[in-house]
Amino acid sequence: MVLIKIAWRSIWRSKLRSIVVIFAIVSGLVGGLFSSAWMNGMAMQRVKNTFAFEIGHMQLHNPDYLKNNDVKKPLTGIRKKTELISATEGVKAVTERIRVNGMAATANKNMGVNIVGVDPVNEKEVFELYKKIDTANGNFLESEKKNGIVISRALADELQARLKSKIILTFQDYNGEITGAAFKVVGLFKTDNNPWDKMHVFVKNKDLRKVLELPEDQSHEIVVLLYDFEQAALIAENLQDKITDAKVDDWAEISPYLSLMSGYMDTMMMLFMVIILGALGFGIVNTMLMVVLERTRELGMLMAIGMTKKRIFLMIMLETIFLSLVGGIIGEILSLLLIYYFGQTGIDLSSVAEGMESVGYGAMTYPVLEAYRYLQITLLVIITGILASVYPAIKALKLHPAEAIRSI
Repeated sequence: MVLIKIAWRSIWRSKLRSIVVIFAIVSGLVGGLFSSAWMNGMAMQRVKNTFAFEIGHMQLHNPDYLKNNDVKKPLTGIRKKTELISATEGVKAVTERIRVNGMAATANKNMGVNIVGVDPVNEKEVFELYKKIDTANGNFLESEKKNGIVISRALADELQARLKSKIILTFQDYNGEITGAAFKVVGLFKTDNNPWDKMHVFVKNKDLRKVLELPEDQSHEIVVLLYDFEQAALIAENLQDKITDAKVDDWAEISPYLSLMSGYMDTMMMLFMVIILGALGFGIVNTMLMVVLERTRELGMLMAIGMTKKRIFLMIMLETIFLSLVGGIIGEILSLLLIYYFGQTGIDLSSVAEGMESVGYGAMTYPVLEAYRYLQITLLVIITGILASVYPAIKALKLHPAEAIRSI
């Protein structure tokens, strides 16, 4: 206890020097934690959007369909499969889709697109694309009228189309014949992933089924939404045992990029913080060496009156750890406040929105940092303090009491 009091009082002898070191630690932590939270928030937002608009948490396909998206290789017995999946623990919602590659054409231009036939009611339970259509831009296939189509604003600009415009979809039907039909634009959506927007159009599955001549109770894809996406691999494995004529893939298999991103962000953040704290550690070492040199006589006197080298070592180590902890705690508190504030208000990158959306990120980003990260950083700060204290403490141990007292 006495050593703790001495160590605590010693770091405040030279207030200016201690404050400078603490400020350096605080600045490094705030910069590192906020930057990490920003990158983490962007990654989490990308993952969330991919689930909500593009792939869901699990998908089922005919194994042969996956080879080249062959329209003639659908899943059969859709009703039984969806009933079985819906009854599975952990499943929140299920929807079926008909998918075909084709061309979308207007009088001005034509483009290759992925045509997705959906059940508008079930689709809204799994995907949130309907939320990306504001009232001024129509709706998500809510009308009972046939041959409605929902496209993105980006595709509408390319095709020079707008609400109520006619778009001709051309594709190969179930029998291998080239067919097509005219569809009227009833909704325009916009997500943060511009390339994906341009490549996907949505129609009612009953309209597409008719033109495609696809038999009833068949579809190309079943998409599943779970209560907890982290359980996807386990639930997919269980379903695969029950549904043997379909390939069940969880989100990590569908989009390995998302799985890689999650692990990559964890690694990058830890590496980032280790580098920052490592650099700060050298500054702390330098400061504590100055402290030892300035207190040569004092340390010599303490040894002369009987303080053991072990207690001298612990005293220098405690001073370094206290200095690191004060800066670390202040830095974490400031980081927490900044991350919380911008996590609520967001960081507006509208000036580079086009570039961000071209790679699938939104112009408005929200920093996020999980609670356990702060515990990790606290442990790293303590470890940094301990490592930074070793050399100055060893330097202090090399002092000889008589020489130290005569040196001043």
